[in-house]
Amino acid sequence: MKVLFVYTDLNVRGGAQSYHFGIGMLSAMLKSHGHETQLHYMFGNYDPAALTQTISTWQPDVLAFSAVSPQFSYVQHIFRDLQPFKPFTVLGGQHATLVPECLEQTPGLDAICIGEGEYPLLELVQTLERGERPDQIANLWIKREDGTIVRNPSRPFHEKLDSLPFADVDLFDYQSIINSDFNTALLMFSRGCPYNCTFCSNHALRKMQPGTYVRYRGVESCMAEIRDVVSRYRVKALYFNDDCFTARRDFVTEFCRAYKAEFNLPFDINARPENLNDDICRMLKDAGCRRVCIGLENGSEKFRKEVLGRNQSNAQIESGFAACRRAGLKTKSFNIVGFPFETPAIHQETVKLNAKMNPDSVIIGIFEPYPGTKLADLCLKEGFIEPAQTGGEFVGRTDTILKMPNFSREQIVHCFRTFAYNVYRRHSLRKAIFLRFYYSPLGEPLIRLLKPIKGILRRITMGV
Repeated sequence: MKVLFVYTDLNVRGGAQSYHFGIGMLSAMLKSHGHETQLHYMFGNYDPAALTQTISTWQPDVLAFSAVSPQFSYVQHIFRDLQPFKPFTVLGGQHATLVPECLEQTPGLDAICIGEGEYPLLELVQTLERGERPDQIANLWIKREDGTIVRNPSRPFHEKLDSLPFADVDLFDYQSIINSDFNTALLMFSRGCPYNCTFCSNHALRKMQPGTYVRYRGVESCMAEIRDVVSRYRVKALYFNDDCFTARRDFVTEFCRAYKAEFNLPFDINARPENLNDDICRMLKDAGCRRVCIGLENGSEKFRKEVLGRNQSNAQIESGFAACRRAGLKTKSFNIVGFPFETPAIHQETVKLNAKMNPDSVIIGIFEPYPGTKLADLCLKEGFIEPAQTGGEFVGRTDTILKMPNFSREQIVHCFRTFAYNVYRRHSLRKAIFLRFYYSPLGEPLIRLLKPIKGILRRITMGV
């Protein structure tokens, strides 16, 4: 059977192409069982005609879409502009999992996958190949010809990650993706996050299937995949993009020991500040870690605990950053503005805490109410958004659909644009001024104009 994956990566800030881990895993599973796969990557401009041409030329048996909520509107556009489709159509990913009613709302969509999709998609393809109706496959909701929905139960989370094939990076133009991200290859070695931040989808996703949500691969499996990638692609650095690389001390210890023995490429990780201490940071640095990316999100202890579900103190955050600094690790902080019930004064606490930490780089985004999460439900309950507004079509994390009496849209956008400047203006005026332009309305054209020297600018503004 031939499966065409359709990946919409449209209207996003930054201009770098991206690799979709989920699609890579699905393709690898299908290929390991003798099926053919191909990718239609919709990057840059929305062009349904190009997809039509791909379908006509390759003639797939199944069209498989994956979408997070901000991209789902483009999937809907595809079905509006191109259906009826001859191939069987299925949608997976976070949006289908958390908003399964999208199956009924999307004419021409035949099925959705709720939760992890390697085995459900494989069984779907095998069932269709036998000429049978796929009405009894766990994790799949199927739309019959009369419009009725078959809602199958979910199977447990797959616990033995080492039994799965390595993600199919060849499906993508992987070298081009590496090149567009400063010669960095992305890999993931775990699934799930042990924390329950109210703005993130993890707390909702863990409820969609029974079994263990947070799972790690064995270190030897991790080494084997790194070995495979660096032997076949031109790579200067690695980014292990697990939700929280440092959540398990035993994994970090064993991984660092094995990595140091075999590789000398610098790598970056994501971490929570409360997981970082001198021992962990020295271990990471000794193994080749270059930078630790830390979710700070908001600078108010009270707000983080009561609204965001993040039970960490400012002292823990300061301690984590300090441990990185003592070990010689670069740091990046992730931050969000425009949460429900946030005010300009609360946002200033985020500015002040970042200025105090002085990370080597900062990232700021505007809160997006992802359907199915606690904060999205809260926004609906409080009347901050209309139900039909979720999943708007502006550039992701650069605008807001919330209407709050104590934090206007104009104030939120202004805070977004000036955040990095206010963090760095007393530390490095050069960095502050550049980032003020970067987050300005001219930022995207500026990024494209300066693309030939983006590596130099990155070292100036981010330290790596």
